[in-house]
Amino acid sequence: MDHNLYVVILSLFVCFLFALVSIDWALRLTEKQKLQHYFLLVGSVTMGIAVWATHYMGMLSIQSPVPFEYKMPTMAAAFATGILFSYSAFFLFTSSKIKYKRISSALIFSIGLISVHSIGMISMHIHMPIQPNFLFILLSVGSAFLFSVLGFMILSTQHVPFKKILTSLSFTAGVSLMHYIGEMALISRTPTYNWHNDFPTSNINMVATLLVFGATIVVLVLYILEQRNQKKLVQHEIELLESEHRYNSLFELNPEGVFVIGPDRNFIKANKSIERITGYTLDELKRMPYTNLLKDDEVDDSLEFQKRVLSGETIKHPLTIFHKNGHEVELEITSIPYYIRNQITAVIGIAKDMTAINEAQNFKQRANTLAYVGELAAGLAHEIRNPLTSIKGFAQLFQSQNTTDEKHHFLGIMLRETDRINFIISQLMILARPHMILKHDHDLKAIIKRSLKYMEDETDFHTTSLELNLPDHPILFKCEENLMTQLFLNILKNSIEATPSWGNISVQLEKIEETIHVAIQDDGPGIPDHLLSKLGQPFYTTKEGNPGLGLLICYQIVENHGGKMQIQSKEGSGTSVSLQFPINVLVEERTLEMSIS
Repeated sequence: MDHNLYVVILSLFVCFLFALVSIDWALRLTEKQKLQHYFLLVGSVTMGIAVWATHYMGMLSIQSPVPFEYKMPTMAAAFATGILFSYSAFFLFTSSKIKYKRISSALIFSIGLISVHSIGMISMHIHMPIQPNFLFILLSVGSAFLFSVLGFMILSTQHVPFKKILTSLSFTAGVSLMHYIGEMALISRTPTYNWHNDFPTSNINMVATLLVFGATIVVLVLYILEQRNQKKLVQHEIELLESEHRYNSLFELNPEGVFVIGPDRNFIKANKSIERITGYTLDELKRMPYTNLLKDDEVDDSLEFQKRVLSGETIKHPLTIFHKNGHEVELEITSIPYYIRNQITAVIGIAKDMTAINEAQNFKQRANTLAYVGELAAGLAHEIRNPLTSIKGFAQLFQSQNTTDEKHHFLGIMLRETDRINFIISQLMILARPHMILKHDHDLKAIIKRSLKYMEDETDFHTTSLELNLPDHPILFKCEENLMTQLFLNILKNSIEATPSWGNISVQLEKIEETIHVAIQDDGPGIPDHLLSKLGQPFYTTKEGNPGLGLLICYQIVENHGGKMQIQSKEGSGTSVSLQFPINVLVEERTLEMSIS
């Protein structure tokens, strides 16, 4: 039995090429699970072509004067069998539930090779005597199984150089050895392989061979082009991933708030900083328009800004929002158009929390003001007190003498007014004169109660309801006792004077983790918004005959104990003074320059 060596080599080339394409799809199957059924089907069809084409061209390579008879339905069945068993083998190989998947896949694939070979022999009625050789049959089946196992082992091993090529060579060896050794096992005559230069194109076998060869060349060219395109796609995907990582780093890890708002005014995306600034989670923000966070008088301006940004403009503007807890947060917003495919689809916003910056500016401004007040107080106090002492002394001297009732009355007015001037100077000297702050552990609960006792002795507020929310245990804090007493006296006095007889004053003291919180709330008439910013300014007061230094001194005492003081008020709803003192502060005895914060 003579074989055309050209066709034999061509069959091996066709088998290797289609196996290589099939393995390429199989590797994609393991990497991209979303398209696994598509990849599995394409890889199985390609491997089925490799198996069937090897058998078919191997039979066509036989140079025999005996004519072949074809049964097209049986040949189609052989082709379908190759696809079916290839699909089953790849399915088992990619399944995570199979324990011995390499052996199972190799066994199924080997059965498929044998089935294709057997059905193909039936489809081509060769008028030659069949004399089975069981040794060759066993060798043929063993070759198919061993090289199939080797191929699946290579395919499942990580970091193997030229994995696709080695696996394709192993499958090609299994398919080819099974076929040609199988021929020797069924046909008695030993095959020979010779070069044949004449290709009778009238022979349908040779025409089919040329068609298979042409199709193989087309597949090879398409495979090379597809590999180049795949390489570009992989590179593009890597670049997209890198760009996405850079974007996520700038977005998620940005210390400032970054968000994306759509034309419908809803949040599309927001980082953790926005959640911290607003107090809302991203899911909560997505369920409401951003205008819900704004003041009513800022909604129209904000919508106008959004409209301008959606038209392509970049805008920076201040904005005040309401935190989830109810307090206001001052922001500086930079709004940038968000482009997708050269079309503006949303607005990117960068929110800078200006609360700390504004606090620092206010602190600096107050420090400068205190410095000026201190200089003024130091210059005027001495000059005023000297003549004031003389005036008071002479008034007391005249009052001690026998005078008429009218003169005695006028002298009493003079003494009261000189006392008031002296009190104002004393307040100024507190701001101007440095003195030692000696901090020791004191119970803030006891200091508050003592301050209330002083207020009872000096004023009458028994008609006002007083609610004390003080803990049962002492709240110790390193402080200067006299200064803390003066702090509470000033605040309580303001609350009592502002609260009507039917009103209520509540005092709350609590320790939360490492911070002491004091809250004093009254039911007074409240403070208009335009006056809130002026509180704490020197000589500013709404009370007749008051020097306007009380709150200024309160701020100074709180700051020099490492704390914070906040005043919240709404006209018609009373006023709340909140004090916060950190427990773990640097404890030292130092000279406090009250005039310089």
